[in-house]
Parts: sequence; C-alpha cells; structure tokens
Amino acid sequence: NNFIDLILDMTDDLEIYGNKNELEQALINILNNSKDALIEHQKDKEKYIFITTKNISANTLQLEILDNAKGIPENIMSRIFEPYFTTKHQFNGTGIGLYMSKLLTEKHLKGKIKVRNIEYTFMDKIHKGALFEVILPIS
Repeated sequence: NNFIDLILDMTDDLEIYGNKNELEQALINILNNSKDALIEHQKDKEKYIFITTKNISANTLQLEILDNAKGIPENIMSRIFEPYFTTKHQFNGTGIGLYMSKLLTEKHLKGKIKVRNIEYTFMDKIHKGALFEVILPIS
C-alpha cells in the first residue's frame, strides 16, 4: 500500500551459516527504515528499494540494500547505528532498529555493515539514496 517497487538482483545457490531469525531481523530493520524514508521524502513520486547479493570472495557474500529516499543527512550519518538515536517522532521510532542490525550482523553473524549515500541512474533518471552494505561469511 506504500507503492514501493522492490527490485531484486539476487544470486541463487548462496548459503549463509548462522541464525536465520537474526539475519531476517537485521534486514527487516534496514528495510523498514528505507520504507519510512521513502514515504517521508518521495511523496507522490517513484519509490524504489533494490536488494542485490553477490559473492565478493570464495567465502564472503555482500548484500546491498539501496533506496531512492534522498540519502541520510551527513550530519547524522555517523550516529545512525547508535542505540536510541532516532530522527523519527517519539511514537514512531525507538532508535534501536539500526543499532540491533549492526549488533546482530557484527556480533552474531560475524559480518560487517556499512552505509553511505550514493547517486545512481535507474530508468534514465538520476536518483540519490542510502546504500547499506552487509558483508557476511558464507561458511
């Protein structure tokens, strides 16, 4: 009902060894933030979330989540993984979603998570958004 196009470019036959629920929760937190940012910043415009997976080495997978919600303001970029940091109204966010994503990815799944803003071209238009990179060991 939010009219967000989900564009998948996922390599089949990739297996990650770890707790499925922890990975799902980490990804849901990132996707929910993208959804909220798209709803806020892309009213009546095209809304995209891209999910891409690829092997970056024999035993490492990179999962990317990219949106077109204008990116994260540079003045808060360094704080988004802090516990209880939120830019949302107090009834809409607790500030623990991205903190939990980082904790689950790095401590439990033995991976890494990074974020940066990028500009990219899609459908002959230039878009700007946040790119979350989740790097996980395959075995």
